[in-house]
Amino acid sequence: MTHETDAPTPVPDRRLAAALAAPTATHALVFLIFGLVTVFWQEPTLTVITVMLTAYLLAYGAASFFTSRALLREGDDQNSQVFTSIAGIQAGAGVLVLLLPRGEFWLTLVVCVALGLTGVLKMLAGMRTKGHNPAARDWQLEGAIITIFAAALPVVSEIGDKAIMGTAGAGALIAGVFVMIGALTLRSAGKGV
Repeated sequence: MTHETDAPTPVPDRRLAAALAAPTATHALVFLIFGLVTVFWQEPTLTVITVMLTAYLLAYGAASFFTSRALLREGDDQNSQVFTSIAGIQAGAGVLVLLLPRGEFWLTLVVCVALGLTGVLKMLAGMRTKGHNPAARDWQLEGAIITIFAAALPVVSEIGDKAIMGTAGAGALIAGVFVMIGALTLRSAGKGV
């Protein structure tokens, strides 16, 4: 006779945790590398900021696409589509940052909208799947952090180039630390699969 309380942890959660560990670590590395570069680059020009933010958005988009493919392999078509959309927005914003006229206004507008929108989408994906997805809390936390710092960008853009870079970098560093902890947790939860 088996009781419901004696039931083992469902295997799909462990499989999903194992599948999402590497994409989550990739997100963390993108955040941490970008954040650390912004800390050590003391006098960024608008051109440097443009190139850095383009690289950041393209790398962030690639990490989101990596997550999308992992979700698709695990049969989570709905979240795979969400992450494909997130990747498209991030990559598109990266290209727009390069193509639009040089200026703090356009740079701030594109980065703010792209990070804010994808942060909200990630938070919603986390909230929707929190009962069965081992990465749901990480998505919620990452989405909240990125959205908050995206909202701060227009406020600090009046201060200058360094403030734009510093705000985006600070958000990336904070998100990177939490997401790396999440990646290690997912890796541990997925062991033995």
